[in-house]
Amino acid sequence: MTERLEENIREKFRRSGYTLTSQRRAVLEALKEAEGHPSAEDVYLLVKRKNPRVALGTVYQALSVLEEIGVVESKHWSESPTRYDLNVEPHLDIRCIRCGRVEEVSGVDLGDLESRIQENTPYRVTRATMLLEGICPACQDG
Repeated sequence: MTERLEENIREKFRRSGYTLTSQRRAVLEALKEAEGHPSAEDVYLLVKRKNPRVALGTVYQALSVLEEIGVVESKHWSESPTRYDLNVEPHLDIRCIRCGRVEEVSGVDLGDLESRIQENTPYRVTRATMLLEGICPACQDG
């Protein structure tokens, strides 16, 4: 993990009262290694490669704590299992409608979109996600 991300994570753990256990660190490393936005099962398989004794429940618990303290964000899309993302800053995601692959769209500034939305609704916006859909290069070739 980058030094800045690592420090941010340590600070979030300090403020939360939770401990950065070896299991949580392993889940964080798996999230960093994973391509796209992995599901809990994907994270579990990555962690299991390094620690065969890890349980799926342990991964779910670690992801839950990481989400609770704001280190990861869960993404819920209708035709897909919950996915997890280390990038908790506002950004665009794009998902392939054929294979389900998810990637971030870089170079697009969301600007004041969230504040403009907040100005136009009586709701208190607690989370905003935006998903683009398309066909990935691999599926275009196939």
